[in-house]
Amino acid sequence: MIRVFALSGFAGAFLFLAPHVFGDEEGTRLLWDTGLMAKRPAGKTAGRAPIKYRPVAASVAEAKSAAPAAAPLRPEDAILGITFWRLRPSIPGDDPNARLLVLEDGAAGEIQFTPERIEADAPLTNGDRVRLTIEVPRGGYLYVLDREQFGDGTTGPAYLIYPNWQTRQGDNAVAAGRLIEIPDQRDRPNHFRVRRSRQDQTGEQLSVFVTPKPLDLKITRKPLEISEAQVAEWEQKYAVTGERFELEGGAGKTYTAAEKQAGSDRSALLTRDDATPQTLYRVQARAGEPLLLRLPIRLKP
Repeated sequence: MIRVFALSGFAGAFLFLAPHVFGDEEGTRLLWDTGLMAKRPAGKTAGRAPIKYRPVAASVAEAKSAAPAAAPLRPEDAILGITFWRLRPSIPGDDPNARLLVLEDGAAGEIQFTPERIEADAPLTNGDRVRLTIEVPRGGYLYVLDREQFGDGTTGPAYLIYPNWQTRQGDNAVAAGRLIEIPDQRDRPNHFRVRRSRQDQTGEQLSVFVTPKPLDLKITRKPLEISEAQVAEWEQKYAVTGERFELEGGAGKTYTAAEKQAGSDRSALLTRDDATPQTLYRVQARAGEPLLLRLPIRLKP
């Protein structure tokens, strides 16, 4: 499990890609411009640097069979923005306003690290420090579940790792422009540490669950174990298919001061001037209905 001293793990499950993906630049522009940016507050500048997302198919065969033309966004479509960050020691030239003081129990003092973007399918290495940010351009409440994945196809118990008591005391409301950091900058520790629990562990299963109303769950200081029966019920009712898109040229880019501010301050929203998520998922879920997006986290052999 991706362990972080006081926390039990990361979150997840499998992502099933829909057979259709956007096939041209206009389609991907429509995705982020209409589905994400139009929901954010307006910025101060008249224009911004070009943005381009590329569709990612589940396999080469699926990529070859993908529809060449883009389909317009539909009322039932929703966009989720997810960015995985891998932390590295800060170096001269990094924006000092975007550095992160890493807090580790038992460590002497604090160390400055700089978060760098990685693509959603980038394999993680034992010992990596990672964080996650999520942007949901619709109102609701965010929950993140975690399960370990093993080589024989089995999974470990499911844990609710967001929200928890130490993450904004369980405040998990989402809205357009609001950036949710997991873990929170003020948590101790404020990152996840990749550590295998068994030699045959191949990854983690991440489930991102967005609901229109808060769930009746007892939020505590530690991750709450969710029964297999409850997880199965949620997945049967609310699991959605998704199309994945990666920001071209985004991997390796560092945390910005605006992202850091939006992550730490509930009143600070990302605007149309600010950086977009590294990975976008287009899912089919009608307004006002829950959605559960399932993603894999891979570990290097």
